Amino acid sequence: MINSKYLDLEKLLDDFGIECRKSGGEWIQLKCPFCYRGDGKFGLGWQGRIFNCFLCGRLDRLDVIAALLGTPKKEALKIISKYERGKTPLARHLDHTLTTLQHSKEVKMPYGATKMTEWHRAYLRKRNFDPEVLELEWGLLGTGPVGTFSNRIIIPIAQEGKTVCFQGRDITDKSSNKYKSCPDEEAVVPIKSCLYGIDKVVGESVVVTEGPTKVLRLGAGSVCTFGATVTDTQVKLLKRFQQVFLLFDEDEAGTEGAEKVGKELAVLGVNAVLVTTGIRDVAELSSRDASELMKELLKNK
Repeated sequence: MINSKYLDLEKLLDDFGIECRKSGGEWIQLKCPFCYRGDGKFGLGWQGRIFNCFLCGRLDRLDVIAALLGTPKKEALKIISKYERGKTPLARHLDHTLTTLQHSKEVKMPYGATKMTEWHRAYLRKRNFDPEVLELEWGLLGTGPVGTFSNRIIIPIAQEGKTVCFQGRDITDKSSNKYKSCPDEEAVVPIKSCLYGIDKVVGESVVVTEGPTKVLRLGAGSVCTFGATVTDTQVKLLKRFQQVFLLFDEDEAGTEGAEKVGKELAVLGVNAVLVTTGIRDVAELSSRDASELMKELLKNK
């Protein structure tokens, strides 16, 4: 029986019907959940302690098992604990990781967050947004002059119909941080594990941008990654789409970020297209031009 010193991976895989091959000693070979492209190759190896993929290199065991099981890390940790022998160093490590993954069950909106006032609406109108439409379709809120998120438009972030995080946009243009996010420990899902707007995407194509105001401008069918750096979790969320249009800012950071995530998606079999428009900020487009741009990008949707 091929087991690690502490984790009975073979039994875990058997119980969950995950295909693997046994290769003598303590080797178990699997199809890598991050780079497998349907070629039948068992390129991911387990040697009792670590996962190593011929293409991806050394991989974090929790990331791999969660991906193989198709569950969040928190749930994967609970499953793993059933296949351990005693309170081993690995078990203690997993307990610690589970503790760090314990986020709030419900997002607490910042102090004073309520329906937007005329001040918030005036800011949006100045940027050629329709505040009434945004309130209705995206649930925008506003804060007053008190609190750590003072004088901001609050943008709730939803996943599977539930608000899991939020971000605040300064409306004074005086704050050093234009965008301020819900702390990870107070979120149901940390902001860099979210794609803003994903609940409104229908079909097999999506437009990916950097910031939430760009999504508010482009509308349904677009998502944002909250910056030019895209996390592994966000890449995995994008993996479900057949075609991804990367509409990042055309500065150095945006170009590098788009190229990097484009390569990562291509390895996963996703058709990633880098879009250049010559537009400094798509959030500054008119509603009509934004709608035309989305129709052009998603014309094969």
